[in-house]
Amino acid sequence: MEKQLEEFGLTKNEISIYLFLLKRGSNTTGPIIKETGVANSRVYESLNSLIKKGLVSYNIQKNSKYFNAEDPKKLLEREEERKKKIELLIPDLLKIKSKESKSTVSAIYEGYEGFKTAFKKIIGDCSVGGTINILGFSEQQHASESLKTFLSNLNLKSVNKKQKLRFILDQGSKEWQRKDREKIKTNEVRYMPKGYISPAAIDIFDDYVYFFVWEEKPYVFMIKNKKVADSFQHYFDFLWGIAKK
Repeated sequence: MEKQLEEFGLTKNEISIYLFLLKRGSNTTGPIIKETGVANSRVYESLNSLIKKGLVSYNIQKNSKYFNAEDPKKLLEREEERKKKIELLIPDLLKIKSKESKSTVSAIYEGYEGFKTAFKKIIGDCSVGGTINILGFSEQQHASESLKTFLSNLNLKSVNKKQKLRFILDQGSKEWQRKDREKIKTNEVRYMPKGYISPAAIDIFDDYVYFFVWEEKPYVFMIKNKKVADSFQHYFDFLWGIAKK
């Protein structure tokens, strides 16, 4: 729980105090210091911060301040407020961003989450009704069942945008690809002759080329460049002519 609260922007001292007040109810600083272990020099600083965040309130009884924890739903309200502020800030940030279009844009995505992000960007950036040309992984790259599942779900997300996926795969992946790829009408799958091995997957569409390297730690390399994309498109078309259904 403490870790999740840290993600909401609370310090460890603030978390200790807030949880204590939630559990024990209205209290002065004495019991707070004693039970939480927060130093006397820090407790008022943390309480004031929690008050500013709307998570703690206080009242005065017999010349003493009694602090109270506010409803935890306030955390959700704070996040919604932050989201609105960010949304208002985005237009100004976009104005700062250079309007000059770069001839080449590149990015690297690391790990499983980066892998997923790259796939989401492919589907998002490819136009409605567009075509994504895919040189798929060779069979040995599919040791992970989670990868198989994720790649299978890729089609479901692109169907809504009426995107066409063209796959060139090796013979070793033919059995499971027939089940997962060919059953979707917008897909077209061809297979390279026996002996063809692809160490990485390559996705090509519009001005984009994505390279997927699946190892213990996956990497995705993205290049946005029209000449590079056109070159890889010619390469894909050449292999498409060799591959068979």
